[in-house]
Amino acid sequence: MAYRIYCDFDGTIATSDVTDMLLEAFAAPGWLDIEAQWQAGLIGSADCMARQVALLHCSRPALDRLLDAVDIDPGFVGFVAFCRGHDIEPTVVSDGLDYAIRRILSRVGLGDLPVIANRLMFLAGDRHAMLSPHASPACRSRAGTCKCEAVRSTGGTETDSTILIGDGRSDYCAAGVVDLVLAKAGLRDHCRTNGIVHLPYRDFAEVTRLLAAWLPSLGATGLSGLSAHACDGTFRGHEKPAVLFEARLSGPVLP
Repeated sequence: MAYRIYCDFDGTIATSDVTDMLLEAFAAPGWLDIEAQWQAGLIGSADCMARQVALLHCSRPALDRLLDAVDIDPGFVGFVAFCRGHDIEPTVVSDGLDYAIRRILSRVGLGDLPVIANRLMFLAGDRHAMLSPHASPACRSRAGTCKCEAVRSTGGTETDSTILIGDGRSDYCAAGVVDLVLAKAGLRDHCRTNGIVHLPYRDFAEVTRLLAAWLPSLGATGLSGLSAHACDGTFRGHEKPAVLFEARLSGPVLP
């Protein structure tokens, strides 16, 4: 059984929203008005971000200095090492900016991770633009990076089990097409409300413990039997209560 793992970046790998940090530091007035239009559903996230990125005024050295100060989840490097030890290459799937993601990951020796994200373009006069090579006309959220399409189109076979790790609104669509979601914050609430197969997590150290408990026990059955994750902590498909996992973890599965 092969596994494909997709990780959100902002608020998941990075402990903050990197795009918001850039806008707060370098954008001309007006980016919050654009944000409000997106929050109200008047524009999609691709249009929102493209218009906001066009308001950035900063040199590449200034941009790099800010990116070099961004913290990532302390357990992420160990999580990637664990995955690679099981012949799994996690893919970063983000509606953020590819340059920012690669700069931050390179700092911790993970610049070679596959990244699917919007493309940041450096223009003359410390100006910038954004391209969305991974957008899809069928994307319901009109995202710059359609995570549903990314999951469907990134190789593997139909029998592969797919796992999404995320935290927020940009992950909602993909949460409905993968086999299992590891969720926190708003994504956790979305999964609970919509009956989506998921496990809550706090950080990547916990994600690693969960996967270490799972992968040997699932074997050839994969995740297909996990038809629903009840909020009381039971897996209806495999009929394995979460307490069976708790004995193998340092803490409880559910917060």
